[in-house]
Amino acid sequence: MKRIIGVCAALLLVLAALPACGSDAGAKVNGSPVGEGVCLYFDDLARSENPEADEAGVAQASNEKIAEYVAVNSAFASRGLALTTQQKAEVSQTVNDLWRLFGNYYTDLGVTKQDLWKVETSKAYKDAVMVDYYAADGDEPVDEATLQAYFGENYIAFQSITGFLTTADDSGNAVALSDTERTNLITSFENMASAIAGGSSIAEEAAKANNTISNTETVVVSRADENYSDAFFEHVFAMENNTTSVFTDGDYVFLVLREDIADADRNLFADYRTDCLKMLKGADFDAVVADWAQSYPVERV
Repeated sequence: MKRIIGVCAALLLVLAALPACGSDAGAKVNGSPVGEGVCLYFDDLARSENPEADEAGVAQASNEKIAEYVAVNSAFASRGLALTTQQKAEVSQTVNDLWRLFGNYYTDLGVTKQDLWKVETSKAYKDAVMVDYYAADGDEPVDEATLQAYFGENYIAFQSITGFLTTADDSGNAVALSDTERTNLITSFENMASAIAGGSSIAEEAAKANNTISNTETVVVSRADENYSDAFFEHVFAMENNTTSVFTDGDYVFLVLREDIADADRNLFADYRTDCLKMLKGADFDAVVADWAQSYPVERV
């Protein structure tokens, strides 16, 4: 009975991801329709990923993505999974942001906001299925200590104040600070670092500083984060916990207070566990999904 219920749930979820009766279908997967807008989304994605491919190549790549989309949705339901309130909110936020920025583009393609929601929801499903697949009682368990070790070796936590080693000339062009201005700025950052070491806080010092950007709440950054240079990451990674450092990187001067990424009381790992799993096993899981997708032949209509 439990297996029958699981299969029924899978069918219901797949149907929910497909167009309602009377709406246009772009493809059929095992005889069930997939909405035209979802298919157009994957057509565009396949074309952008393979700009040199001919139409046959694009169609094949798109069909593979459609098959994986249905395979993921089916696996999510058959495993009895559900998105958390936070995950649903993140999907909604992502869809709203994408639609605000690219809504006209999607509309020209024939992709609606609802189509975009289906695609982004399926991405969240895939993460959830991956977590379940590699869980302690899953198909291929990944040791929790392995994930925590990866987190400790590839993430940093800190607060910071950032200053600029450039200014604008009369024409609005960026120019380097004079040697005196640069020295004075760095000295002011070193004075703030001394104050923090003496009991002040990043927030208190940032409130006194001019022309700076501050992160007064904990920031967690991975080695792969393109918003920070490799040099920045390695410098902060090498710092002792709960210490400050002033250093320059490119056109910026930083005051960083490193925090303990492994602090058990804060459990920062919990928020990044899925990211760590994705970095460690993402490529392997892509192959698993591609294998599942072989059971979902796509017929374009």
